[in-house]
Amino acid sequence: FVVARWGHAWLIAPERWTALFLLLSESYTLILVLVARRASQRDLSLPALAATLYATFFVVLLQPRGTTHLLPEWVGAGLQLASMGWELTAKVVLGRSFGLLPAQRGIVTAGPYRFVRHPIYFGYLIGHVGFLLANYTWRNAVVLALLYAAQVIRMRREEAILAATDPGYRAYQQRVRWHLLPFVY
Repeated sequence: FVVARWGHAWLIAPERWTALFLLLSESYTLILVLVARRASQRDLSLPALAATLYATFFVVLLQPRGTTHLLPEWVGAGLQLASMGWELTAKVVLGRSFGLLPAQRGIVTAGPYRFVRHPIYFGYLIGHVGFLLANYTWRNAVVLALLYAAQVIRMRREEAILAATDPGYRAYQQRVRWHLLPFVY
């Protein structure tokens, strides 16, 4: 459904690179989910499940037509490309420890994980800001705001599992203070 919807949006307006980049980024994430390492412990609580479900399918709620360019398409596409490079780096470093549900799949502290504890979410945030600036509607803004509320829930739940199951993670939390956004949160 997502491929059809956003692929069609790009095909009827091929100058909308932000639609194509959103589609590519979400597709790569799906591939990683399919090859992920089995978790030794998962958080199957209602908040974790609900936040993960929303974060997985939010893209279905985004409005592809009737959007307003707050900034030119090339600015949004540029932010998305930069974020995709950052995300790809973080995902390569994370490797098969990638997953959707908050879980213990091992601790990674190298690469982008030296700067923020959740560099993939940071990359998503930059890309989604780029997307929104080139595809603004109130609906898209609300969908993305709810996405980051869900992401914060997922981050906190994952950190709780990691800190409870591995003392090395608590030391990592002391070294890397920022969850998502350097110098802010």
